[in-house]
Amino acid sequence: MAINRNITSKGGYHLKHKLKGLKKRKKQENRLVNGDEGNDMQRTKKNWEIPRKLLHTSIELQVSIADALRFNSIQFNNLYIKVLGFLMRESEKYGKINGVVFYLAGCIGALSIFPKDIAAISILILSWCDTAASFIGRKYGHYTYRFSNGKSLAGTLGAITVGSIAALFFWGGGLQYHKIEVENWIPDKSVLSLPALCLVTGIISGVSELIDVGGLDDNLVMPLSAGSLLWIILVGLGLGGSTK
Repeated sequence: MAINRNITSKGGYHLKHKLKGLKKRKKQENRLVNGDEGNDMQRTKKNWEIPRKLLHTSIELQVSIADALRFNSIQFNNLYIKVLGFLMRESEKYGKINGVVFYLAGCIGALSIFPKDIAAISILILSWCDTAASFIGRKYGHYTYRFSNGKSLAGTLGAITVGSIAALFFWGGGLQYHKIEVENWIPDKSVLSLPALCLVTGIISGVSELIDVGGLDDNLVMPLSAGSLLWIILVGLGLGGSTK
């Protein structure tokens, strides 16, 4: 009798355990059907949104404070130049705001305002095209037409070329391997083919590098103007093919 009771007890335990597992699985399936799982993920992303933006802002704040200290303390400025002077232009070492402040402001602004894919390509345009325009403009600018703001046609053409190449790597290669929430250029739905999109991005890069907005630093102007123009074309006019 004791043996039978043990067998019955064990059998009841296993049955109860199985029923508990089935109920748990059913509950998970219901959550997926009702979209609760997606809501949980969305809530998690929202929970991280504020800390992420606070991190971006804190980095910019630290650099800005360091730059403010430079203008109020000769000793601190000399130390700053000694450590980080190799990253600065000569004009930035005394009496001018460090370009890093504008660079961070431009990047943070793009990440805060635009969708992820547009923000990313805008920062690439700043990183690659500004450098290309500066290098090519200094080397070959005296052979070509110069605009009223002192920039050369050679530098602008360099920005257009490098911007097109950046778009090719970004939309033609890298982006398709990284799933993001919203893609603002969908090849199968967009009226813009990849070559057309690369050309458009290149022209936007050249325009963003060329324009002068009230004497503001290129590091701030380029990502925000490039992001704005890309957003208008892909999202505002709906040429990117995204329905989200």
